[in-house]
Amino acid sequence: MSEYLEEKKESHVGAWIWAVIGIIYALSPVDILPDVIPVAGWVDDILITVTGGLNLIQSYLKESNEHLAKIVKGIKWVIIVLGILIVAIIALVVVGIAHLFS
Repeated sequence: MSEYLEEKKESHVGAWIWAVIGIIYALSPVDILPDVIPVAGWVDDILITVTGGLNLIQSYLKESNEHLAKIVKGIKWVIIVLGILIVAIIALVVVGIAHLFS
């Protein structure tokens, strides 16, 4: 029985680490996209923080409700893809505006 509890604890440690890293990243002034850039700078913070949180939720749901864990996993990946698309579109718009004025 204690081996089972140890496995459960270990399965959540990685998810907790990613969730904490996501929060630290959001609070850190050093980003992939600086927060000085309106919207894009905030999107990457939100994207990483929400992904870490959903990963943690998914970790706990795997034990109790596998179906719900799969739904959370799907939502997590939809958010990741949409976040990347939003950042890419904003980057293209910024580059296009820069080329107009140069």
